[in-house]
Amino acid sequence: MERVQCKSRRIIEERITLSRREYGAKSSSRPTEKHPITVTITNNSASPWATSIEQIAELYKSEYTGAVTTRTSLLEGFAEDPSVHQYIYHNGASAATNTAINTDPKDPSTSGASTLNTLGYSPFTLSEYLGHINEIVGQRHLGTSITTTKKPFILSVTGTADEIAMAYALIANAAEMDEDLRLCMEVNLSCPNIHGLPPPAYDPTQLAEYLEAISDSKATYRGRMTTPDSVPRVGIKLPPYTYTTQFETVVAKLLAAKSSEPGEGSTIDFVTCTNTLGSSLILNDDLKPAVNSEAGTGIGGLAGAALHPLALGNVATIRRLLDQHEDTKNILVIGVGGVEDHAGVQRMQSVGAGAVGCASALGRFGVNVFKIMSGA
Repeated sequence: MERVQCKSRRIIEERITLSRREYGAKSSSRPTEKHPITVTITNNSASPWATSIEQIAELYKSEYTGAVTTRTSLLEGFAEDPSVHQYIYHNGASAATNTAINTDPKDPSTSGASTLNTLGYSPFTLSEYLGHINEIVGQRHLGTSITTTKKPFILSVTGTADEIAMAYALIANAAEMDEDLRLCMEVNLSCPNIHGLPPPAYDPTQLAEYLEAISDSKATYRGRMTTPDSVPRVGIKLPPYTYTTQFETVVAKLLAAKSSEPGEGSTIDFVTCTNTLGSSLILNDDLKPAVNSEAGTGIGGLAGAALHPLALGNVATIRRLLDQHEDTKNILVIGVGGVEDHAGVQRMQSVGAGAVGCASALGRFGVNVFKIMSGA
């Protein structure tokens, strides 16, 4: 098992932290109908279960995680209010009146496998997360960590396009200062729960603005990195799409966002499919909203098992369209949505996911879920 886990960590570094020029060379002889993946990586997706330094450290120390994703952060932090920003487990139709809000199940076998959340973002800033990562990785140098692998961290961030450019600068500076860090930036363009601010990835104009900011930032900092492995890779987290034109628009924008590096295609290295499905509502037995929300309606994002079929369809469609173009076929797809066991990982892999993440299942089973997902 240790040999398999080391191999999986090596592959995620190849997929996310190597230059795509090297990646393309390794995969050019393979057919484009299937993405060139031999082992699928499992990692957590941005969620409340990756908020604190203790949670992140536990994920990092697990031999079954190929990468660690932080909860989505802002440059200045988010004013989280537990009375408004909430999550609940449910059975896909309703939540029992006695189901606890913002509480993880004590017995996963009797809890609902789906979630509804009205959460926003992390109360910790991006700079605080970079500090957490330095502390966690620093423990390895002191010999107090069981992990010796340079496991990648995926820093999930959001904000305006200008703020995303600043976020990349912070991450690139951190990578420049410590060559042992393997940092990636995931731009969350898909949270459905911020009142008055719809997900930018549903708006082609906004999406193009973000991609331009990312491209400019990568071009600015690329030359400062000591090795190709040190260059922070960038991905975008997409919302669930429901018709073909939406997928085609995203791929068109990715094609237009050309890398400044000769021989490379899109400036984006990976896409995460998919975030929660907004406009969802779960009622208690008394027919009242099961959770509160910023708008006071209890409407939020659907995740977990109830999202799985839609997530599979999104991964399959985006992978097929990316593979149709030379400049996007080497973009990694991280499949997220309703995976909680090895069979779910296999389903995601079969439709083109090169890495598989989970959130709701992490809340149900704890970090042990990644052992379950590995099939060990």
